[in-house]
Amino acid sequence: MAELNLHQKLVQIRQEIGVFTKDTKGHGYSYVSGSQVLEKIQAKMNELNVLLYPKMNGIADDVFNYTTSKGNAKTDFVIKGDMVYIWQNADDPKDALEVPWKLYGQQDDISKAYGSALTYSERYFLLKFFNAPTDDDDPDSRDTKGKYGQTSNKASEKQLNFVKKLLEGKINEKNDFNTLYSYLKQSMGTDVDIENWTSQQASQAIKILKGGNSQ
Repeated sequence: MAELNLHQKLVQIRQEIGVFTKDTKGHGYSYVSGSQVLEKIQAKMNELNVLLYPKMNGIADDVFNYTTSKGNAKTDFVIKGDMVYIWQNADDPKDALEVPWKLYGQQDDISKAYGSALTYSERYFLLKFFNAPTDDDDPDSRDTKGKYGQTSNKASEKQLNFVKKLLEGKINEKNDFNTLYSYLKQSMGTDVDIENWTSQQASQAIKILKGGNSQ
């Protein structure tokens, strides 16, 4: 039997992946844990001698001062930068694939910020690289009385435009709109994009932006 190249091995790894279940909760939302992702592919990676490792490029740290939804002043450390994930065929080390990626993390301790950035980055890299579905992608799993049915509570266009205006007002040499938007979502504890926010989420964002300051 002919020896498999890296791309053929990655296809076989992808075939091991079923539907991921959002098995972990935090900051008010559910997500797929990193351990669940690795458990589904690690055995096949070992069997096929495939390596995955990160390469950092220009990682920067910053400070983000803001006011929580309860009115408390808070300072978080933010890690951001460019990186590359490298797939490598251990049977033929020259057979490798580099995938550019981004790194973001925000915590009240700089070491935790860096650690969470790596964990979050790896988890979503693997999910997106393998086009892995989650249980929310299954129409039969949706609760029509839950978040999928809350159309009446959706943020108004006026609210969302005001959030965007406040973000634009905080743009500086260090932080562009997209970076500030990423910080804001992390401060809110959500990974939901702005166009899908509820009225309560928009109000929370406005409160943070009015009381916070990015340095």
